[in-house]
Amino acid sequence: MKNTKHIIGAGALMLLAAFATTSCTEGNDWEVDSSYDRLFSVSSDGISVSSKATSAEVKWNAVPEAEYYIIEVSTDSLYNDIPMGGANAMVYGEDKSIVESPYTIGNLKADTKYFLRMKSLSSQKSESKWSYYTDYSFTTPTEQIFESLSGSDVDDNSVTLHWEAGADVDRIEITDANGTLVKSVEVTEEAKQKGEMTIDGLQQLTSYTATIYLGDTKRGVLSFTTNAKVPDADYTAYLGAQDSLNNALLEEMAAAGYQTVNVALNAGASYKNENTIYIPDGMSVTFFGLPGDAQAVISVKNFDVEGTHSFVRFENVELTGEHGDYLFNQSAAATVGSIEFNNCFIHSLKNTPFRLQGSNEKVINTLSFNNCIIYGAESRSYSLVHVDASSGKGKVENIVFTNSTVVYTGKCFVYCKNTDFTSLKVADCTFSKAMGSGDYFLDCDKNGNGPQSIEITNCILGSTSAEAKGIRANDVVPVVSNSYMTSDMKITGNKINGLNTYEGGEADLFQDPENRDFTIIDNSFDGKRNCGDPRWYMK
Repeated sequence: MKNTKHIIGAGALMLLAAFATTSCTEGNDWEVDSSYDRLFSVSSDGISVSSKATSAEVKWNAVPEAEYYIIEVSTDSLYNDIPMGGANAMVYGEDKSIVESPYTIGNLKADTKYFLRMKSLSSQKSESKWSYYTDYSFTTPTEQIFESLSGSDVDDNSVTLHWEAGADVDRIEITDANGTLVKSVEVTEEAKQKGEMTIDGLQQLTSYTATIYLGDTKRGVLSFTTNAKVPDADYTAYLGAQDSLNNALLEEMAAAGYQTVNVALNAGASYKNENTIYIPDGMSVTFFGLPGDAQAVISVKNFDVEGTHSFVRFENVELTGEHGDYLFNQSAAATVGSIEFNNCFIHSLKNTPFRLQGSNEKVINTLSFNNCIIYGAESRSYSLVHVDASSGKGKVENIVFTNSTVVYTGKCFVYCKNTDFTSLKVADCTFSKAMGSGDYFLDCDKNGNGPQSIEITNCILGSTSAEAKGIRANDVVPVVSNSYMTSDMKITGNKINGLNTYEGGEADLFQDPENRDFTIIDNSFDGKRNCGDPRWYMK
């Protein structure tokens, strides 16, 4: 019986031992193989990549006991069954040089997709398994060897591109806004070494993208928009947004022998100068604002036209009085064929846009404003056109305002002191708050001087700043047609015969005259679609 109990007890102990062993094994997720002591893998969640055109910085969380790391990238997909160092792969760290995070890998191609994996290694343990970048791949950005464009690099039908001189490139492609290939041009050896090439045959006011290649690799991408076609001239200087409008610019063009020039200004850019801008003798200039969301802004002390000029023009620009009280305050002798303002916004001048003064001979054949908005001075010191040169030494033969809006005129709309001239023509214009107390629409002083003809056509005289007068000049009879004055136009003497009367005031006729919105709102007004500045016609 004792022996039987002993056998049973021994069997039970063996069974418990076996059960315990089995239970211990089943409680683990893996079996421990003491002969295979492997390093932990790099945590995939901890791998990050910050790429540039030809390199990438790789960061990861350090692995305990790892002595160094290997990183592999490939343009082919990477997974465990792919051997390291394939035909399209690059391996970094085999020399044990990657010992800590971060590490920058180089010799990449721009604008290229790379797959990435890495492992940890040690002399004491077996290497880890591969870890894969969480996003599997990253794409290098396009390399940018193009230099920024300056104002003179782009015109209406061409672009001059600059890049790192000697860079290895073979062609430039020009695509339009839809990505359609417009031009593909081989880069000559001369252009490659110079790092410069002009591509022409483009369309004005069109957006393009230039891409420079070496084989299929993009080495630079640059977008640009061609300019509007500027007026014909001997030379056009394109100013960038950071460039300066100054006398040196004009003097350089004069020294080069150019007689007609354009100064093309970037849309929305400001060109400011606290000094007077002198137009060189014999040169004719167009200050041309390139089209865009906002006009180029010019603010200078004033312009001086001493000497002889065929023309001085301002087109599609905003002219302000931030740095000066006048646009022109001419005292030096001058002979100018025309001074022209077209599609301009003129405002904030303390005195006036245009004055002739002093004892030197000054003759301007034509002064014209077309499609302009002009906010004159609220003070009465000077008139919108002010000629007060002594002894008749200053004259504007022909004064023309068309398709324009004038708010405030200062003293008078036009003042020509004791001066005869050829004509005053005002057509399709809207006026508000013209003339001060006792002043005139046109004043040629009391000695019987004045123009040979006066024409007022399709105009609205909305109001005066105070009680004013009409025309003081010689006996010329104004020719007035389809023109109106509102009840706010207080002309008490020297009336302008031929003006129709609008019974209401500005507030009845215009949308919001106090905030300078002169849209016609009175449907009963006979001139609602053919009178005043056309921009304000009733829709």
